[in-house]
Amino acid sequence: MKDRGVRGRRNGDLGALLTAVAVGALGEAMMLVAVPWFVLRTTGSVTRTGIVVAAVAVGTAATGLVAGPLVDRWGFRAMAVASYAVGGAAAACIPLLHSLGMLHFPALTALVLAASLLDVPGAAAVTGLTAGLAEAAGTPLERANALLGGVHQTAHLLGAPLGGAAVGFLGADSALLFDAGACAVAALVIACRVPAAATPAGPRPAESYVAGLRAGLRTLRGHRLLRTLTVSSTVFNALDSGISGVILVTYAYRSPDGPAQLGLLLAAFGVGTVAGTLGFAAVGHRFGRRAVYLRSGLLAGLLLAAFATLPPVPVGAALLAVLGAVAAPVGPVRTAALQRHVPQGQYGRVTASVDTLAQTAVPLGASATVALVGGLGLSWAVLAVAAVYLTVVACCWAAPGLRDL
Repeated sequence: MKDRGVRGRRNGDLGALLTAVAVGALGEAMMLVAVPWFVLRTTGSVTRTGIVVAAVAVGTAATGLVAGPLVDRWGFRAMAVASYAVGGAAAACIPLLHSLGMLHFPALTALVLAASLLDVPGAAAVTGLTAGLAEAAGTPLERANALLGGVHQTAHLLGAPLGGAAVGFLGADSALLFDAGACAVAALVIACRVPAAATPAGPRPAESYVAGLRAGLRTLRGHRLLRTLTVSSTVFNALDSGISGVILVTYAYRSPDGPAQLGLLLAAFGVGTVAGTLGFAAVGHRFGRRAVYLRSGLLAGLLLAAFATLPPVPVGAALLAVLGAVAAPVGPVRTAALQRHVPQGQYGRVTASVDTLAQTAVPLGASATVALVGGLGLSWAVLAVAAVYLTVVACCWAAPGLRDL
């Protein structure tokens, strides 16, 4: 009876972390809608709106790489709390300074950047906490990571339309304040409900900051499984950015009701991804991790190739829903591999480096896909992206490092 009570309490700790992530992700999704609208409304310049978005993308990626060692120095819980607290404070300062007439464009850019500055190390800290809480609760890592991904994806799926509604009815200022409140709640829940024991005990790294950063990069380069997962996930991220940001937009543009059709396609893919993630949370730990990783990639590539026929939008939406479902297990499997194989004391810097490389691939993938669509046409461009997808899966199948899964 005592063991059952302890396990129930530890399941509650994991549930508290998932709740915090869900609340924070809901606010984050609303902010993604509110910020471009706020910048455009206050500056009246599409160019300045693009500058802010680009500055955030570059700054977040750069900070993610260099802030990784801080996760290992401060601990997972402290970094997770700091990430939400800094993001929420920056989001709250935007409407506050605007109401005081003190929000000039450089300050606006700096605050938007600050709001996402610790996103990458914060995400690394959350997955580090998830591993500790899952082990304490006796929950398989794959299930815990899938639940984490599922609540995050669901929050983003709901947060985008909620953000649009908030901006439309209450104004972008209110949406930003909602994000600040959501971040504050997430930080408080983690600080008060997630035990410090979720951060692995042991001495903090004694080396200098630069030495710690180099040690993490050496680990990433020298460990064959981590190296294989990093390269494959970076390429997959580049391809995914081209699919969502270029191919689907071009495909929907062919329809007379393009924006609505694009919304339908993205919603179908999002719902399929959530369904696949939660399904994997239920039964995924029963299957071989290498087989899941390879089969998910293979099926995703084949479904994408079928999309090259450019079917009617309802059929395309159904294909995307299935594609999202079959590709969903890749993320939890990769995260569990990092949690199992990164040496203790280096998890933050290694994971942040992997995530930073994946983010850096987004603009490169989108740019390459634009060139493909312009040079080959939409249908052949889809086939080319599917061929690259399947080539990466074949390379993973042949790679010795992936056998360590």
